[in-house]
Parts: sequence; C-alpha cells; structure tokens
Amino acid sequence: MIRYVPFITLSELKPRVWITLSGCNFKCKGCFSLARNPIGEQMTVEQLISLVKDSASGCYSALEEAVITGGEPTLNRHYLIDLVSQLKEFVGWIVLDTNGYLLDDAYLEELIAAGLTEVTFDLKAWSEKLHEWYTGYSNKSVLENIRNAYGKVKLVVNTVYIPGIVDDREIEQIAEFLAEIDTNNEIDYRINRFRAELSYEKISRNPDPNEIERAYSIVAKYMKNSVIGKSCVRERKIEVKRSWITVFPDGTLKRRTLDDYREENKRMALV
Repeated sequence: MIRYVPFITLSELKPRVWITLSGCNFKCKGCFSLARNPIGEQMTVEQLISLVKDSASGCYSALEEAVITGGEPTLNRHYLIDLVSQLKEFVGWIVLDTNGYLLDDAYLEELIAAGLTEVTFDLKAWSEKLHEWYTGYSNKSVLENIRNAYGKVKLVVNTVYIPGIVDDREIEQIAEFLAEIDTNNEIDYRINRFRAELSYEKISRNPDPNEIERAYSIVAKYMKNSVIGKSCVRERKIEVKRSWITVFPDGTLKRRTLDDYREENKRMALV
C-alpha cells in the first residue's frame, strides 16, 4: 500500500507532526492546498513512520500529537488504519482531518480501534445544493457521519467563511445542526477565514473582521465551544508567530512560514 506524501510538518508550538497525504475526492473551488492533487513521493506506511520518527527525534524528546491531513486521508482505508495503528505505538494523541465523505460508522470504528482519538470534519456548507456546487459532492453522508461520530471521539468541525457563498446564514444553519447533536457541549466549532489570494478559483474575496466577528456571534448563540480560527492552526490563540519545519520524503528539512508556504508548494508541484 502506498500514498503520495509531499511532506510532513513539525510544529514549534508543541511536539506535534502534521502528516500530509496528497490526493482528494473533493474539488473545492476555494481550496488552497496543492495536496488535493497527488504530489510528492510514493511512500509505504513503514517508510512514512520511519520519516516521522527520524524527524521528530531531532526536535522533541517525545512526540505528543500527530495530525493526519491532506488532501483527503480517508481515500485508502487500509493505509490509513495501518498508519494510525503504527503511530499509536509512540504518539499519545492522533487526529484525523477529513472532509468526512467516506468516514462512515464502520470505518470510524476501525480507526478508533487502531488508536484514533480525534476527528476534525471540514464541513464546507449546509445547503446540499451549495455543497455540490462547491465540492462536486452531496453533503448528506458528511452530515450523517458527523452525527455518528459524536460521543465516540473528540469532535471538531471547521467551516471556512466565504463572503457571499458560505456566510452568516450557512454558518447559522451549521451551528443549529451541531447544537442539536451536541447535548454535552463537546464539539469545538471553528470558523476559518477564506483566503482569496490562495484559492484555486477566484470565487470571492477575503472576509473583513466585522463579518467574521458577526458570524462568531451568531454561532455563540447556539454553541458553547466556538472560536475564530485559522486553517492549519490548532491552537485557539497564538501569542507569538511561529514557523514550521517542513520535512520532505528524502529527509530534507526547511523552515517555512505562511508567507512562503504557497510559493514553496507551487515549485514543488512543478517538479
């Protein structure tokens, strides 16, 4: 079993690794990740685990957290389950970041048995018609899979605020749906900002701070654990700007910030 891996990323905020598995079933119009296409090197689970261990050992005394992201990590079921199982041997907290389309109850149960502790669902839109336009797929299975996951793992839901597309009304309907499920105030709901300058298609503009604050205020009426977030950042608040250490499949390390992330990825995609 193999997946294309463009890089892994080590955090300076805590002993955490982001594992990027490229390739995605969705074709989101506002996607900013080049990992939605199969880029990088083909790696077995064993090769990927070796890269994670070797890289992390040079930065941390112990690796506390692994975030498996993409692209879409759930595309190869056996690969993902094996990856989680092997990570569990030396990582305490394992997170899956997914669009949720393929993560049905049976799949999730297998991942939990392997050692998964948290799922972050990237819920693109509430309206099925809008979701189909934006991603190419219905959101029916995504909503059902979020509902099924509640109470089984730590659950986080992200939505990107896109002015004129996924804005106040969409955000409010998602918040109502999550509040109905979240009887014990366990779901974290994050509103992330659309980045027009990074988007594959020029579908909207960047939201202004007032729009984001208004959306947050709407969500706060329904949910206790809501936050204005940033894509690729797990902390609720960061006092000091940090960079990331990107590790490529050949073991090469490079320190990168958000300022040069896109440019570096562009060059890598052309190789």
